[in-house]
Amino acid sequence: MTSKQLSQLIIRLGLGINMFMHGLVRIPKLSEFVAKTEAGFSGTILPLLLTKAFLFTLPFVELSVGIMILLGGQFTKWGYFAGGITICALLFGTTLKEDWTGAGSQMVYVIAFYLALRGLDSAGRSHSR
Repeated sequence: MTSKQLSQLIIRLGLGINMFMHGLVRIPKLSEFVAKTEAGFSGTILPLLLTKAFLFTLPFVELSVGIMILLGGQFTKWGYFAGGITICALLFGTTLKEDWTGAGSQMVYVIAFYLALRGLDSAGRSHSR
């Protein structure tokens, strides 16, 4: 394997495991996760129903994104894209709460998904796949 391929493998495994585990550990305690997290949005413009719907869905999205990334192949590109979009949605909510520390952490994920997605081309895969 080339250095580019190895670096792509490392970021794929790291992001894949991270997203997979975010979903996996939250699903068994879904109601607790939603209750704890929704409380932080009470002072925002987001309607409670929309917030709850998003939070009940989020762990399943995270799990699915992680699976797509870990499976590799054609799933990798769409897993990175879906992961990036998921983080952007989280970033929207985090900035509504004016949680700038959390937003900074989420920007690290945005950059990681950006670099991972761009790295697919430099690792020898084409856009046409």
